[in-house]
This record gives sequence, C-alpha cells and structure tokens, in this order.
Amino acid sequence: MELFDIIKKVFDPSEKSWREVSKYDKTRNFFMINRMMAIKFPVQSNLFNNTKVSPNTVVDWWWDNLSQKMNKPPYWIFTKTKKSEKKEEKTKNKIDYSETEDFICQRFEISKRELSDLKNFYPDKYQEWVSEIHKQINLILKR
Repeated sequence: MELFDIIKKVFDPSEKSWREVSKYDKTRNFFMINRMMAIKFPVQSNLFNNTKVSPNTVVDWWWDNLSQKMNKPPYWIFTKTKKSEKKEEKTKNKIDYSETEDFICQRFEISKRELSDLKNFYPDKYQEWVSEIHKQINLILKR
C-alpha cells in the first residue's frame, strides 16, 4: 500500500478499512506519516521521533485520534498535486553537432571531456562557437 492510500485510511473512521493496512505498510510509511502530522501536531509528532517507539503503534495512534475528529484528509495534507506542463525544448539544441564536436577535438587537440566542460560552464558561448564552426564546415563542404 502506498503512502497516500494509508493517509486516506487514517482519516477514515471505519475500522474495517483500517484493518486492511498491514503492519509492514505502517512501519514503512511511519516517517512520512509522522512528518505530515507534524505540520498540524508538532508536539505529538516530536514525541514519536524516539528510536525506541514502535512505528506501527504510532500510526495506529494517529488513526485512533484523527479518524474520530475528521472524515477526510484535511487541507494541510497534500494528497493531490498539480501536474506540471512540459517545457518547450529550445530549437537551438535540435541541430546535431556531433561531427562538428569531433572536428573541434581533432583540430584543437582537446579531449571530449574538455569540450563537455566548456559546454557545461559556458553554454551560451559554446553554442554560438560550435554553431559558427558548423556553418563554416558546411560552407566548405558545399564548394
């Protein structure tokens, strides 16, 4: 069972649904459940951060106390997130410069690693430089 499935059951008052959650799932998700509860109940959550406490009994305690007061996960438990939109890729990077990069390595006697360092540290200047060399190579090949 996943974390948010257990979180939903913590706020479900029916004991039948709580019995579906295994001790293994409670133990595995104890840290995150305790962390989420610390948003609203920091004192209680801090007391449960002892290494000698049994994780599954702590999760049972959260269910026992919170299921009586709340019927659904409250606003401070984030069970739904907004999906991010994919960013548009830059059109500059769509040109394949692998042959040009091989030419640069051979001509200037540098390694691929040095070339990748240039790409990482100076991406804009690198892009201009490689595209300019690429254009020059294409002009020479067209003749």
